[in-house]
Amino acid sequence: SKSRASPSDVPQASESNMEESVSWDSKLTDMDSHLGAWEVGMLTWSPSTWIAQAQVSETRMAKAQAWETLALARITLQPKPSVTELATVTTLEQESSELVNRMSRESSEGYPPRQLWASKVEYMLAIMSYLLMPSGVLRFASGWVHKGSCSFFIAYILMLLGIGIPLLFLEMAVGQRAQQSSADMWKNLSPWFGGVGYSMVMVCFITNTYLNVFNSWILFYMSHIFYFVVPWDQCPLQRNSSNFDPECEQATSYTYFWYRKTLKASDRIEDGGQPSFSLGMSLFLSFCLICAFLVNGIKSIGKVLFVLLLVPYSIIVCFLIRTLSMDGAEYGLKHLLILKVASISDLTIWCHAGIQVLFDIGLGFGPIVSLASHVPDFNNCMADAFLMALFKIITLLMTTPFLLSILGFWATTTTHHCCKKNQETLLRLVAQGILPPDAQPPDLSGNPTSNYNSWLSSLPPPLRSAVLSVVPECSVQKQFLKIKDNPRFLFLIFTEVISLLPGSGFWIVLFFLLLLTLGLCSNLMFMLGNVLTLQDTFPFCRRQPRLLIVCVSMAMFLCGLIFIQPSGIYYFSLLSECWVAVPVIIIIICENLAVAWAYGADRFLADMVALLGRPIFSGCGWLWCYISPMVVLGLLTSVFVYLVKGPLVYFAWDSSTVSVLSHILKLLP
Repeated sequence: SKSRASPSDVPQASESNMEESVSWDSKLTDMDSHLGAWEVGMLTWSPSTWIAQAQVSETRMAKAQAWETLALARITLQPKPSVTELATVTTLEQESSELVNRMSRESSEGYPPRQLWASKVEYMLAIMSYLLMPSGVLRFASGWVHKGSCSFFIAYILMLLGIGIPLLFLEMAVGQRAQQSSADMWKNLSPWFGGVGYSMVMVCFITNTYLNVFNSWILFYMSHIFYFVVPWDQCPLQRNSSNFDPECEQATSYTYFWYRKTLKASDRIEDGGQPSFSLGMSLFLSFCLICAFLVNGIKSIGKVLFVLLLVPYSIIVCFLIRTLSMDGAEYGLKHLLILKVASISDLTIWCHAGIQVLFDIGLGFGPIVSLASHVPDFNNCMADAFLMALFKIITLLMTTPFLLSILGFWATTTTHHCCKKNQETLLRLVAQGILPPDAQPPDLSGNPTSNYNSWLSSLPPPLRSAVLSVVPECSVQKQFLKIKDNPRFLFLIFTEVISLLPGSGFWIVLFFLLLLTLGLCSNLMFMLGNVLTLQDTFPFCRRQPRLLIVCVSMAMFLCGLIFIQPSGIYYFSLLSECWVAVPVIIIIICENLAVAWAYGADRFLADMVALLGRPIFSGCGWLWCYISPMVVLGLLTSVFVYLVKGPLVYFAWDSSTVSVLSHILKLLP
């Protein structure tokens, strides 16, 4: 296997020129010996022979002088190492010495050595698992619908090429070059950015904590899917009565089960309460699964990830095949081909696409640096960055048609029910004399939505206004545009959609299994990133890796209890939708400046060339120095503008009106 490149191997051109000069010196020495032999033998030769030999001698002397001139020119003109090469040699020699000293010191103190990935495939599976966050998939589909369809996708691809791939390569290269993921690793690049590593640890810890709450919701729903009738499909009966719960009847069974049975949500964020016992058990089970998968560290995680990655993609293919044949799927799929040229110039779309890119590839959280530090330092991380970006695009192009087609089916079916319900209401009002006979709707057999809306548009304006004052408007487009990028949408809408499918019991199992495997994949990598960082920061943690995993999991579990109390969903929403973006983007800016300006982009790339043994695209340094800092700083500015332009609003369940109302968050008493 290829070992760490020696710093003396950098100026290879100079060594080859020296070898050429030595070969020319040997040739000149041989020529001198031939000339000496010729001087001894010429005394016994005849004059004619002497003249002939003299002419030969002049020719040889001319050639010898030419050879000598050429040899001196080669020796004089051989290139000297540049300042960058000398800096690279010095840096790599120093870091190699520090690495050897650190390993020797840890070995003498009895600490186990750092584990490496068993193969390149397992390392790539780990990065792929880290990129699979369910919220990112839903957020991309929502952005496609609300931010210009193909225009948003074009902006996303350009942002991925301009800042996503270069910064992903930067994080991979930093971890691979340092061969460690300790919290103070960034001090080696610049003392001014020593806090970047500690910030990553905190953000990764908090993010993993509330993402596991998402898994607890999934496990809670999965604990009810084996009932003959799933509880979210119908309202519960009142105690000692045959009547349904009035609160559930006023809302929907899906909304009631989500807010009242799953979350036990309070009316306001200020209203606290005890954590939910059922969600607490689900949260504990989620951390137990993660501990079980990580019990042997990175040695065995590759086999687990292979299964966890195979399951969701198989389910996505099954759902995609099934949803393409459903009624209304074509309405959702046509949004894939809509190109709004005017929206390309909209700065909001570019900001949304840029933030989407940063979160889709998981920059700024730390696991990428930690995972990359456990591969050999000569690994081609540039190719890995491009490959992972391609994997992310393929994943989004697989999941987006599935989501849009199933949402098209939901919008069409819901609108059909809306039209039929309006028909019943109007017939009753006409029979009671509240509306005139002209307000009686026609027969809606065949295509209810088309027949109803055609009849409604043909009414005189005053009568149409009277009809719309007593019944809601039924529109497929407005229903389809209700897609949101928050987890509430998954549990409210998708459970309703799947209940409408034939064989809904089978599909609901697949749906929650899909969500669970996606959630576990990303959570495993967040947890592994925290554990590996702690092991490198405090080497004594390697002596008891299983105990470390249990302790970190227990700490996250205790912190996660905040999110499963009655007001926990509101903290979850504010944290995931508003607050986490600011520190993550600041960390990305700091790590970019640390490499590109504090350490030097050219110097860093020269280090990587020496380690990889192959050239690197020189434009990376230009992108790191100018493009990515300015673009990411612009994204940070857009986030600040969004946060300060108006009050923070969260949506809460109001039990008095049996509806979801928006509330303004008061940051100050």
